[in-house]
Amino acid sequence: MNTLLFPALQSRIRKSKNIQDVLSAFSSNRFPLELEGADGSFASILIAELAAKAQGPILVVCPTEQEAEAVANDLASAGQNPDLFPWWGTIPYRDLAPASATFGERSRILSQLCSGYMPLLVCSERAFLTPLPPPEYVKPLLKTLRPGQKIDTVQLSDTLTSFGYTRVPKVQVHGEFALRGEVLDILMAGDTDAYRILFDFDRIESIKRFNPEDQSGLERVNELILRPLKEVLWTEERITTLQHNLLQFDEFKDARLDFLETLENRKAFSGEELFYSLAFERQATLLEYLPETATVVFVDKERLENAQESLEREYEGLYRKARRERPVPAPHRILLHFKSLALASQRRISFQTIKGSGESGATRLILSCDPPRSFFGNITYLKEEFANLIKNGWQIVVSAESESQAQRLGELLKELPISVIVLPLATGFALPDIKLMVVQENEIFGRRKRIPRSLKHARSAAIDTFVELNPGDYVVHVNYGIGLFKGIERIKALGNERDYIKLEYADEEYVFVPIEQVNLVQRYIGNEGNAPRLDKLGSKSWENRKNRVKKSVEDIAQRLIDLYSKRKAVQGYAFPKDTEWQTAFEAAFPYEETEDQLRCVEEIKRDMESPFPMDRLVCGDVGYGKTEVAVRACFKAVMGGKQVAFLAPTTILAEQHYENFQERFAQFPVRLGMLSRFVDKAEARKTLEAVKKGEIDILVGTHRIIQKDVVFKDLGLLVIDEEQRFGVKDKERLKELKTNIDCLTLSATPIPRTLHMSLLKIRDMSLLTTPPYNRHPVETTIDEFNEDRIAAAIRREVERGGQVFYLHNRVESLDEVRRMLERIVPEMLIDIAHGQMAPHELEDVMHRFIHGGFHVLVSTTIIENGIDIPNVNTIIIDRADMYGVSQLYQLRGRVGRSDRIAYAYLFYPKDKALSELAMKRLQVISDFTELGSGFKIAMKDMEIRGAGNLLGREQSGDIYSVGFDMYLRLLDEAVQRLQDTNYEVENETYLELEYSGFIPDSYIDSAQEKMEVYKKIAAIQSRDELEQVYAELLDRFGPLPDVVQSLLSLAEIRIICKDLAIAALKERGGLVRIEFAKVSRVKVERLIRLMKESAGKVKLDPKQPNVLILQTGTIGLQEKSEFIREKLASLVE
Repeated sequence: MNTLLFPALQSRIRKSKNIQDVLSAFSSNRFPLELEGADGSFASILIAELAAKAQGPILVVCPTEQEAEAVANDLASAGQNPDLFPWWGTIPYRDLAPASATFGERSRILSQLCSGYMPLLVCSERAFLTPLPPPEYVKPLLKTLRPGQKIDTVQLSDTLTSFGYTRVPKVQVHGEFALRGEVLDILMAGDTDAYRILFDFDRIESIKRFNPEDQSGLERVNELILRPLKEVLWTEERITTLQHNLLQFDEFKDARLDFLETLENRKAFSGEELFYSLAFERQATLLEYLPETATVVFVDKERLENAQESLEREYEGLYRKARRERPVPAPHRILLHFKSLALASQRRISFQTIKGSGESGATRLILSCDPPRSFFGNITYLKEEFANLIKNGWQIVVSAESESQAQRLGELLKELPISVIVLPLATGFALPDIKLMVVQENEIFGRRKRIPRSLKHARSAAIDTFVELNPGDYVVHVNYGIGLFKGIERIKALGNERDYIKLEYADEEYVFVPIEQVNLVQRYIGNEGNAPRLDKLGSKSWENRKNRVKKSVEDIAQRLIDLYSKRKAVQGYAFPKDTEWQTAFEAAFPYEETEDQLRCVEEIKRDMESPFPMDRLVCGDVGYGKTEVAVRACFKAVMGGKQVAFLAPTTILAEQHYENFQERFAQFPVRLGMLSRFVDKAEARKTLEAVKKGEIDILVGTHRIIQKDVVFKDLGLLVIDEEQRFGVKDKERLKELKTNIDCLTLSATPIPRTLHMSLLKIRDMSLLTTPPYNRHPVETTIDEFNEDRIAAAIRREVERGGQVFYLHNRVESLDEVRRMLERIVPEMLIDIAHGQMAPHELEDVMHRFIHGGFHVLVSTTIIENGIDIPNVNTIIIDRADMYGVSQLYQLRGRVGRSDRIAYAYLFYPKDKALSELAMKRLQVISDFTELGSGFKIAMKDMEIRGAGNLLGREQSGDIYSVGFDMYLRLLDEAVQRLQDTNYEVENETYLELEYSGFIPDSYIDSAQEKMEVYKKIAAIQSRDELEQVYAELLDRFGPLPDVVQSLLSLAEIRIICKDLAIAALKERGGLVRIEFAKVSRVKVERLIRLMKESAGKVKLDPKQPNVLILQTGTIGLQEKSEFIREKLASLVE
């Protein structure tokens, strides 16, 4: 087996006569050209070859959206850079969400075509047949910016607003721009990167791309074309033309055109995309945007031609349905005719599948290419087939989707002379003339799930737990305790001007904390809903509380350390290394693993292969792939000849795990059993007997499987899901079981990273922090409460065989909601669930729902957190204004877990207008389909639960008494002290200098951003970080004013103080007193030399020998910091 790179495969394919014939016909312009017999991904490779030779753009038309996506993926794998031109949504006459990314994508591609860009464009038949606004309308709207050009920023800002962009302080999502002084940031819809334009008065100095998530700069660009957010801007002229056209059409003669009024007021309305091409004197087609030199490629031409009739039928049926709700244009106005449109292109190439069909006078080439093969996971058959082909002189290439998958395939096929290549193709193919066969990994293992391409580039970032501070929030000051944050105030004293953090304590006493000490202030995170008591300044209660918590965290740390050393003294079973079976099993996982998952599996295997019993905890949010990690461990245990017990907290979860296991182990000789309340007595008896004889390898179930009557023949691994949800009795029984078998615990409440780091030394833990690639975006609609919309949404979901979650957050009125739903959709079966029901009752309702027993479940915030119900793909959230963004995010994540598109409807009360920002943020949720993207999701409450679960319930009180961050800090120190007797807590240097330093409003005007920058400066710990922050400020906000420069000089002084263990540095009237905490770090001879050379400006304090006094006089902070830095630097070794 050897690894192959794509260029080597490409040069091999180019030797095929098929490719040479097609290229020669293409270069000699023998159009129309028909190609028969190109199978699998070979058609895409052919198109990529044509694109490399073509003089103009190429448009590829595919029968469906899925096929267009597959072809675009193949072209990207073949080294091209294709663009996918999307169609409106999924079904004709269904409105697109107002902030859908589709608007931006389409606008981007049409603008690029108008600017003379030569793309390789892929689209579906529907997108090809949908009429467009004419190119002569789009072209004049575009605005090109280049460095050196004169510009009026006010006018530019107005233009962007008219284009539909929103002005914000910091660009984070599509459709936003920020204008701060001489910097303009813009993130256009359809782009992954944002652009930053720097001005010098009225000229453009430079344009560069940057990453909107962390605001880090990328490379410069020579020009930027600004384009509208959507392909049509609703100006007076457009609305008048639309009204004029609609009145001519029969279907609008008697209709009420209410939406025109909405259009005039709001410049947008739901479903506007249907009317885009009707707002002009004439309709245009996609071909009109392409130059004469463009080539149009039709994939599967016969299907494209035959689809016309079914498309018309589909549009007709949906048109009749939509008309009952509102006036919409008839099908023939928004769907063109394929045959006549196809003939309009001179340079056309058609891939034909049926022999002999095609147009007269076309050049027809017959290609020899075999279709892809399938092996259905049968590795033995695969090896035999490959060996025969190799004997007959064939070269075999296996294409894998990822690096890790390529390694597994290489391991499986290591004894055969085949090549493995990381190349995500849709299907394989074979070329008999050069004896080359390409096999795609799906064809070996059965289908893998494709990730939608649009989501591939959405970054999966670990969720950031930075929490923003707003006035009125509770904070904890390390020395003063719990207070209220009142904001940042600028204060002038003794001729210096600085920013201070204003904190309020009990009895309306205030403390002003200098901004450079912002790192001593943390947000108080404790019990949701219960406000903490404010501390009294000067009282002992804060110190006492802090000391009490210190003592209790030391006890926990000691307890955990004892436990850990005990386990290390027991002998366990060392599992053998991975076998070929294990490799094949892991390769058959239908999704791409995240890096976290791979790391986690490695750690578990290492533990299992060691002679000590494993006790590892895996933490990760719902849907982060914990189950797959556990499944692999179970398989390893079974392959090592041992039995596995898998324990779940509820009957429903046990059943779901059992079904998952059945699906995953289908191809492998693993025997499964289940015990729970839903398994009848006779079946349970049989299972118990089989477990005793060793005929069952994996037993899944609730606490029933750890009762005394369950006897395992040879138990080797125990997996516990959500341990904190078991009762005390079960936990005791688990402790007995755990002593010398391997144990893996899974937890869905994430734990904070800091806690993970500090406990890592005394507990084996693995964290899954990367959200998986979302299967499909969730289409989110935000609207005021409307019974007709709700009825339509429920009917739409049930018609396609799905079920619906209806969320209402008050238990008292759940029955009312149920009655309302029964009134508006009388044909549906509806049930309710809430946390106050008896556990058995609740389980029965959920069980019926999961098995499709009724259509709509009305419930309070989803009860069973870990439950996955793939058939529920619509969620309706009533009173969405009552939830926080993070809650809505998690709730919305309950749908969209299968291969279908999911819908989320967020309703707010009729007469309650949401603020524009709230609307925008909710809309943003609908745009970002993936967790953690740029959102500071407040997962702190989840993390507190996670910390409580891990350390024991009694700790929750401690956490609330000092705040979460403070608690973690104390715990970390306790663990460090126990681990290392010489450990000393690093004290913060106390700085008190006379200087003017703040961030002026003219530099950064948003309070939120100011706080963020202050925090960044306060957190600087090293020279490298200082450089980074300086570069970032320069890049984001332009040149630094002196007052900001002062803040960075201060950070530099702090770094030196840290190196020299300086406890305090205070300045009064031109004298700087430097107090050393540890004199041992200072070399005496250096100090003496410094004092000699400084002509009396440096001396020791005779009363306190650990205090050095520097004379600075009245100079600016920059010179002062230079002076202090220079003197102190000479003391550093």
